[in-house]
Formats: sequence, structure tokens, C-alpha cells
Amino acid sequence: MVTAFFCDIINSSYMVIPQDPEDAYDQLSGLIDIMRRHVAAFGGTICQTLGDGVYAVFGAPVALENHAVRACFAADGILREVARSGRAVRIGMASGEVLWDHDSGAQTGNPATGATIHIAAKLQQMAAPNRAVMTDATARLAADWVETEESSLVVLAGEEPLQTHQLTSVRSRRRQDEEVLPMVGRENIRSYLLSTLEGMATGNGGFSAHLVQAAPGLGKTRLVRSLAASARKTGIRVLELQVPPVEPVGAVGPLHQLVAALLDGPLPRTPEGLSAMLRAAGAQPEQADALARILLPTLTDNQDRGTSAILSLAASAMAMLVRSVAERRTLLLLVEDMHWADTAVQATALSLLDLPESTRLLLVLTSREEGLNATIATHRRLGQHTLGPLSISDTTSLLDHWLGRYPGLDKIKLDLSRRARGNPFFLVECIRVLMMNGTLQGDVGNMRPGEMPAYPLPDSVQALLSVRIDMLGEAARRVLRFAAVAGPTFDVALLSRLIGAEDAGRYLPELARLGLIDETRLLPRQEYSFHHALLHEAVYACITRRDRRQIHGRLAELLDQEAFTELSGRLAAQARHAAAGALWTMAVRAGVAAGREALNRSLAAEAVSLLSIAVEANENLPVNQDSLEAGIDLRIALAKAAMPAGMGDRAMTELDRAVSLARQAGDQSRAMVGLVQQINYEWVYGSLAQALLLAGSAISYSGGEMSAHPELLIIAASCHIENDDPENALRLLEIAAGVSGRDQHVAGRYTMLNVDMMISIKKARCRALLGQLHEAEPLIQHALRLADGDRFPFNRVFVRADIAEIRLRQRRFGDVLAYSSESLSLSRSTGAPLFDAVNLARRGLALSYMGRGIAGLADIDQGLGIAIARGAALHIAKARQCRAVAFALTGQLQQAQQERASAAVLADERGFRLLGRQLPSLAELTDIAAQARSNLNLLSIR
Repeated sequence: MVTAFFCDIINSSYMVIPQDPEDAYDQLSGLIDIMRRHVAAFGGTICQTLGDGVYAVFGAPVALENHAVRACFAADGILREVARSGRAVRIGMASGEVLWDHDSGAQTGNPATGATIHIAAKLQQMAAPNRAVMTDATARLAADWVETEESSLVVLAGEEPLQTHQLTSVRSRRRQDEEVLPMVGRENIRSYLLSTLEGMATGNGGFSAHLVQAAPGLGKTRLVRSLAASARKTGIRVLELQVPPVEPVGAVGPLHQLVAALLDGPLPRTPEGLSAMLRAAGAQPEQADALARILLPTLTDNQDRGTSAILSLAASAMAMLVRSVAERRTLLLLVEDMHWADTAVQATALSLLDLPESTRLLLVLTSREEGLNATIATHRRLGQHTLGPLSISDTTSLLDHWLGRYPGLDKIKLDLSRRARGNPFFLVECIRVLMMNGTLQGDVGNMRPGEMPAYPLPDSVQALLSVRIDMLGEAARRVLRFAAVAGPTFDVALLSRLIGAEDAGRYLPELARLGLIDETRLLPRQEYSFHHALLHEAVYACITRRDRRQIHGRLAELLDQEAFTELSGRLAAQARHAAAGALWTMAVRAGVAAGREALNRSLAAEAVSLLSIAVEANENLPVNQDSLEAGIDLRIALAKAAMPAGMGDRAMTELDRAVSLARQAGDQSRAMVGLVQQINYEWVYGSLAQALLLAGSAISYSGGEMSAHPELLIIAASCHIENDDPENALRLLEIAAGVSGRDQHVAGRYTMLNVDMMISIKKARCRALLGQLHEAEPLIQHALRLADGDRFPFNRVFVRADIAEIRLRQRRFGDVLAYSSESLSLSRSTGAPLFDAVNLARRGLALSYMGRGIAGLADIDQGLGIAIARGAALHIAKARQCRAVAFALTGQLQQAQQERASAAVLADERGFRLLGRQLPSLAELTDIAAQARSNLNLLSIR
């Protein structure tokens, strides 16, 4: 991540043409020197000096976390100085990724390539005289330190309109936005410091100094600002000193601001006047003079203002001023970001640490783990407080505050928690990016998932992490980059084979010591993992696509070697590496094998991911009969995995394509497989009438009921059950159970579930619907035994979901609770959440019947949210049915009636006749609600 910077002189030709060449050169070079000086002062790299301007980059070749701030400060300095000369320039800035060529010599070529460079150049051309225009990304990254105003929307090369901003001013103190959310995870430290301060104010304590140290993003600033707000409420005086990473041109430094606050007013603008004011405040003459020279340096002072003698005297004056204020009133002095402190601030801090015990001062310093002056860090009077990552519960609390508790957000919350790994800054920045790209919609505390989940790496996080990466030596950085391609977690032996055992053995322990990776397994194979997902993403983003493809390809080939055949997850890793390395044949082979392996373990979401790789890789192979048939089979397999994974729309898309390809090829057998899978889709996600129509067509194409595949008959019977036709369903199940020549039918052609288990549990549902409960019970127990004895785990999820449905109709609510909970637990462990929505709804209704209405409604709401997010019409209707009854059980008749009406409409539209018949009537809901209110009245009387 860099900020590209273009600046040129306006109307330079009018300066040159009328002038003598030497005069023209002097004028142009003078303005160019101003640009170069300010760019260099703020850490920029001059890429090219143009005829009438400069092109520079901030953040390369060495990463800078505050590259956008530095670019804006440089722009501000240039604009100020050029304006005083009576000339005019215009500046354009853009932040983003570039490809940096380290072999291109500075100023001899163009080392940076990418859209960011071209956008900055274009913005510079459109800027008004003596104005700086920047992209939205630059304004956002620099927002804490600069003031901007929105400018025009710009369209570049057919892209989406780009919002631009105009720089209006810079800040010498970081912006303090109003905090809208509570602080989490730091209350113990805040309470301790606040109690120390309150004791001091009541005369029960004296001088106390503390260092709050943490890695970037762990909440140092949030903690001290919360402490300051609490202290102000108690009447304690608070002074805050913020050490900036860089200081804008002409701005007063942090010590200047602190002295002005201590003396309650603006300071004189001359060293003589300031020295007189300091002496009047109690400073010794030599101390006052030294501090005045530090705060208001003149050109002649710059050579010796940093000498130890002057710094010592100035620091003593600062300590005297602080002590004088603290004698009148208890004082809290906060000094943020000491890792950026210059020698004057460091000397002041050391002088404050030597104040007498009687001084009513609480001094709190904050710093990162690296960069703090060692003498300060180890000072005997400085209490140490280290902030670690947030706990899982604190992370969950922060996510709930930001996003709300809508059940459909659970997966997004899980992904955010995994990526940020307890770093609140990373977490909040990731949330903001998701809000910007539409993945999250709504207001803070009441969000909903958007249409297209996407998790890009936030610019601010990438800039921060890139600095840590660039601090490494070239060899260590190379090892880290190869590891990033290997994956978030990587096998040491595999990486050693890739880069050489010597480099791996030398640098992996060092990278672990620096907190970039962690050893996560020693036996049977040594493994390391990146410290958190965002760090892995930041390292991976620094690698060119060409290098990524080459390394992925080498890893895929290595995984075919005998040394790695027993590596856990080998096929899945090989599929991903082969696809990223454009080894398409290997990607298909490994993707299919790994996808089937995942399906056999009921890891539906994993199977979808792997089979998607195989489908995409197959599309890149030459078109022939083999690749065409493979494409059909792969899409059907992908649809089979997508259905239990709760991805109904994805399943239907793949099925439509598979059936279309099969019919084009005249392959009726494969077309039939796709057709049967479409029945499954329509039954849950679409129209039951359409599912029944397709089932009839499929049976007819198969030569009639007596010739049809038993798996097809079971699927058709399931549709008839939902159509409130248990007699017809039972007839089809009996045929399926007695089909002659069952061995001639390929098992698993239409479903991977155990056929005998399905026949038994569906028969039990039919018998229960017909009131034949005695006949249903042995069928239930038989189905349960078959499911629990089968190697395919989804059988156990499936059978328990159906048993819970039967027990609900028998009003055996304890059993409903048990079987629904077991089914949920199994589905979550296998990643096959197809029945999660109905399991939650049934469990919630059981809880409501058992007197736990609040918990019950929470479960039902979660189930309804999942069903709505997936568009599963049948599950939505069932959840609303449960919700109607649960509302009535808690005495909320109006809500119960509304839910019943919604369920009835949906059941009628989609043809769910069984559900429509089982809906309680309005009179029944009224009776349930009246009984619930009566029970509540009895409880209140007691």
C-alpha cells in the first residue's frame, strides 16, 4: 500500500518562454526544490522529476503505515511555501496497491506501476490552482490528521465514479471522534488507574506513573480516552499530550501545546517573551531560556537545541510547570504514542518520572512494544500494563455492539473474529470495509447481511502490517512470503522442501519470536500458523501474481511426492495450489477426490469449495467428450454438496447448467440425475407442486414406478408427505423397499443417504400422520440404528430431524428438545446445516411448551433468520408456524396471529398442504394465549 503523489507548476510555459534560459531555470528549479524538499522531509521517494513537477511515492520501497498522512503533510507544506512565492501548483494523490520494481534506479525510470499511479496523475491534472485533490481511500487513511471536503465525482476509464476530496488543512493533534460504543476488555486496567487517581484526589496517595504498552490496534488510545472522560466527570484536571508520527509544516509541537495548557493561555511568539513568561511561572532563568529555545527554535538554535545540557534544563522546566499545576489540583497527564517521541519529549518524560512522591500527578504513557526509549521502559517508578488481544467473549461482545444480534450474521461474525484474532482495531476496520462494500447493511447495532459476502483486507490494516513485514531482512521476508503461499497454516517439511531446510530452520524460529507466526503443532508433523489471518493476507498481498502462480504450482507438484502422501488435508491443499498455479488437470483430479472425501464425512461446505475448484479447472481444459462429461458430473456433485450446505440457489444454478449440458450432449442418464436433484431443490426452496411434477416426469422417464430407482421413489414419497398425502407416499416407499433387482441400481446416484434408513424413517412419518403410532415406533428405532451405524455422518443429522418432527406431533416435547439439539450439534460438527433452521424452530417451540418462552422464541428467531437468509421457503413456513404457537404460549396473541397469517400465505403459495393443515386455527391460538395469560396471573398471585 502506497500513496502516489503528483505535483506540477501551473502555467510553467508562461514562466519559461519570455525568460532568459538561466532565469527560467532558476525559477523552475526553485519551485521543484520546494517540492523535493517537502517530499523528502516526510519520507517520500522521488520517482521522477518532470520538466515542471515531481512524481513521488510514499510507502515504497519501504512500507510506511502513515503513508497517506505523510503525503498530505507534504502537500500542505508545498502549497503554503509556493503560495508565498506568488506562484501556483496543483497536486493529486491516490492510495492503493502498486507493483514496485526494486531494480529500477530512483529518478532513472518509473519503479511503480499500477492504477493508483495513473489515478493520482489524473487528479493532479484536474486540481484547481494551489489545491491538493485526493481519492476517497487517501482521505479515509489520513482522516485522523487532516481536514478535507468532498469534491467532484470523477469517472476514469469506464470505472465506477470515484469520489474525490480536497485538502483543506492539517492537524497537529489526532482527531478524537465521539465514541458511540462501550469499551470492552479493558475495564480492569481502567478501573485500577481511575481508583488510583480518585485516591490521590482525596489525599490518599501521591505521584504514580504507568506505562500502557501493546501492539498496534489493541486499544491503547481507546483506554486512555475512556480514563480521561471518567476523570473529567470527577472534576480532576486532565491534560493530554499526543506525539504525532510526523509533524506538519508550521505546526507547534506537542510540548508547545502542553506548556500552553499548563499556563492556561497562548504562548508568546518570541523566545524572549516566552522565557519571561516561564520565569514568571517559577522556572529558573537558565531553565526558562532552554525551554524557550526548544519550543520556539530559531535558525541559529537548530544546531545545538538537541544537546543534552539544553534538553536537561528544558525538561526540568517542564517538570516544574507540571508539579506547580498538580499542587493546586490533582492532575492526570496522558502521553500517547511514546514510541514516536523525539529526544525533547523523552527527556521531559524522564524528568517527570523523578517528581517527588507528594506530587498529585497520575502520569500515563502509552507505547507500542517496540520503539520506546529503554531508559523510560525500564524506569523503576513506572508501573507496567500490557494489553493483549481481546478474549473470545469480549470479541463477541464488541461484534454484538457493532453488528447487533441478528442470527443471519453469525457466519460473518465468526469470520471477522477469526481474521482479527482479538485485535479491536483490525476488527472495526474490517467491519467498516464490509459496510462500504455492501456485505453488511444497516446501522451500527442493527445490521443485516448483504447480497455478496466479501472480505477484502482493509487498507489501514495492510499499511500497518506491511511496516512489520518490511522491517524483516530480505531472507526472512522471503521465507515469510513462501509460507504465506503455502497457507495460513503450513507444514514445515513441505516448506523446507520448497525453500531449503537451512533457511526454514534458521528463519522460522526467528519469525515466531517476532510474533509473526506461531508453532501450532509439533507431532506427528511440525506445523506453524500465521499469528492471525489478516497478517497472512497482508503478506500474501505483497507477492506478485506471477510469483504466486509459480510457487502455488511448485507446492502442488511437491504434494504428489511420496513424502507427503500422509499429510492431513493433502488432496484439498493440492487442489487449491494446483488451481492457483494453473495446473488444471491436477486441480480437477485433486478437487474431485478431496470433494468426495469431504462429502463422505458430511463436510458439505468444504465439499462445495473443493468441487467448485474442480468445476472451474475443468472449464479451462480443452473441450472434448471427456471434459464435457466431467463438467456435467462435477456440477451435479457440486449441487449435491450445496444442498445440505444450505446453498439452495447455488445448487439450482449448477443443476440447470448440468441438465442443459447433458441434453445438448444427448446424455439422458446424466440429465436424469440433474432432474432428480432439481426435485430436491423445488421441494425445499421452490414450489412443492413443481417438485411433484418433476418427480412424476422422472418416474415416467425411468419406465414407471416398478422400474424407477429406489432413491427416486423415496424423494418422490417425501414430496407427497409434504403434500399431505401419506397414503401415496407410503405406497411409493413400499415399492422402493421391494424393488426387484435393487442391486442393479447404482447406490448413491441421487442421494448419499442410507436408502434403508430413509425408507424406514419416512414410513414412520407416514404412519404417524395416519395416526398409526404403534406401527411408527419400531420404524423409528430401526432408522435410528441404521443411521448411527452408517459411515456417512449426515444420516445421523437427517434421521434426528425427522424424529423430532414426529415427536412434535406426539407432543413429546422433551424428546423434541433432545433430538433437535442432537441434530444441530451433529450438523455443526460436519458443516452440513441444511436442517438447522427447522431444528432451531422445533427446539424453540419445545422450549416454549416447557415454560421457557424467551429462550424458545430466541431459538425460533435464529432459525427463521437462517431460513430467510437461505431462501428456503419450506423452512421459513415451518419456522413461522412454530413462531405463531410460541407467541401464543407467551400470551402475545396479536403477534401469533400475524405469524400464522404469514405462514398460511407461504404454505398456500408454495403448495405446502401438510403444513397448511397443521397450522393452528385463530380460535386455537386465542385459547392458547388465554391459557398462557391465566397461568401468568396465577403465578403473580402466588
